Amino acid sequence: MADVRGMTIALNAGDFTEVLDFYTLVFGHGPDTAPLDDFLEWQISPGAWLQLSTGHDRPGANNARVRLEVGDIDTAVGRLAGGSVPVGEVVVVPDVVSFVNFSDNWGNALGFYQLLSPRDVYTPEERRRHDTERAEEIARAAAEADAAQAPHSDHPDLPPPGAGVPGAHP
Repeated sequence: MADVRGMTIALNAGDFTEVLDFYTLVFGHGPDTAPLDDFLEWQISPGAWLQLSTGHDRPGANNARVRLEVGDIDTAVGRLAGGSVPVGEVVVVPDVVSFVNFSDNWGNALGFYQLLSPRDVYTPEERRRHDTERAEEIARAAAEADAAQAPHSDHPDLPPPGAGVPGAHP
């Protein structure tokens, strides 16, 4: 197929933060792009992307879809329609992407997509900044959790919290 320019492998996943943390660990860095609030993408190789759609109640097995990038989605859909392949409706995310789903004769989930604007891919510096910010966020959350579980003071020379404050009960 001469007009295929790239491909994506799309997976449905759960909680955004958990997905972000897990796949950052897998790849050793944060996503290369995050075009929507619930969507993360890592470039696997030039033209090949792993896409993670987050926030799904039932993520997991048997939800992968391989989509092929085409220059003109209408031409690609027309070609399939001419071969009597059932094709879903073309979905348009304005200024981002158009995509359509279909399956092969064996039930494998496939699709085509056409970018409506260039991908906004993070530069290495932007990715490092995002990774650093996320690491700091994780460290802050861990410190807050530790502080919430720790006694107010372990120092034997200090009174217990509230001691000596009128109306406070230790």
